[in-house]
Amino acid sequence: MLTASNVAVRALGFWMRIWFSRVMGAEAVGLMELASSAHMLWITPVTAGLPLAVSSTVAQGGDARAVLLAARRLVMRVCRVMLPLLLVFSPWIARLLGDARTLPALWAFLPCLPILGLSAAYNGYCYGIGTTVPQALSEIVEQGLRFLVSAALLYGLRNATIAWTAAMPAAATAIGEAVGVVLVAWMLQRQLRGASRKRDAAMEQKLWRLSLPVTGIRILNTGVRTLSAIIIPLRLRASGLAAAEAIARLGMLQGMALPLLLMPSVFTGALAMVSAPALASRKRDRSAMRALAWRLLPAAAGISLLSAAVVYGAAPLIATRLYRQPDLFPLLRALTPLVVVFGVQQVCSSLLAGLGLQRKVFIASLLGALFTLALTWIWAAMPSFRLMGCAYAMIAGQSLTVLLNLSQLFAALGKGLGVRG
Repeated sequence: MLTASNVAVRALGFWMRIWFSRVMGAEAVGLMELASSAHMLWITPVTAGLPLAVSSTVAQGGDARAVLLAARRLVMRVCRVMLPLLLVFSPWIARLLGDARTLPALWAFLPCLPILGLSAAYNGYCYGIGTTVPQALSEIVEQGLRFLVSAALLYGLRNATIAWTAAMPAAATAIGEAVGVVLVAWMLQRQLRGASRKRDAAMEQKLWRLSLPVTGIRILNTGVRTLSAIIIPLRLRASGLAAAEAIARLGMLQGMALPLLLMPSVFTGALAMVSAPALASRKRDRSAMRALAWRLLPAAAGISLLSAAVVYGAAPLIATRLYRQPDLFPLLRALTPLVVVFGVQQVCSSLLAGLGLQRKVFIASLLGALFTLALTWIWAAMPSFRLMGCAYAMIAGQSLTVLLNLSQLFAALGKGLGVRG
């Protein structure tokens, strides 16, 4: 069910990316990606670790309704602190991103903070009780509304400046996500009827404690993306490109190439979503944990290799026919190894989280991120590399992370995976 919904959502998202690049232009897409990188960073405290914390707690036999209600209260408490601060500091964030034109998009993204936080709580609850229909349906509705509202705004306000054009998909995202979370809440209302509304401070603290390591990892990864969105245009300008061209190249990398490379995660992402609670429920049976990991890792690697081959072969068609950006062709082929790295990393990280080794994942992510940033700083400024240097830096950093995580997983599970523990 998750895979089917992910395929539909990612397919529509991929088509939207192509449509955005044609209607908005590379510069507006680059501004949208700059704002999106900051948006992804500030939603992390309420979205990253919470689904895993809720699903694992429920899967281990906790009171599912009490866990969900505690998660919702935790989200709203965090939002009451963060929203006023983000509203006040939005102009400063726009300047920090290196382009004040991102401010309208940053404002449009602000409502997503509580909406996505509540969605994360509901998703964790659904994974924990073993149902996938509510979140699958809501994701499809969200993406469909996002496209419809984006189209209405972009065609209805064609004379808007580049800054406000970049903000229109952000506003559409907030509207689509709001409708999606309302839909999930409505579908689950019968299951939650009669649950105690009394605040459970101990449960809130437990969920916060469990979510912190994963939240730290996501903040790190999103922070790297944000820093990359700032660093890449600066270093490309240092290589001799004009400012507008540097922003356009960023839009090509983060707005066109990377979303395509993440498309295969519709399969590996579904495996990752269910693997952590599945492994957590088998903690008393070591052989069952090994068997589960041995099924999931080869499946993730096989799916990713096949997807990488498809991306590599279709790169000329995607670049010239779909995106109408011939310069995208060599970049896509250079980045193809990331398809395999991303797929294996998704499942491996989720398995480690199910074993309670989130801190190990954080350390591996930190080392890989620092390596990526260092190489990006050096290679992006070299006229012979430029955007290709960014691609090579990402491959090197992500590969280091996945190798470190695999070694930790093999060590934790022992000889059941062919490694002595």
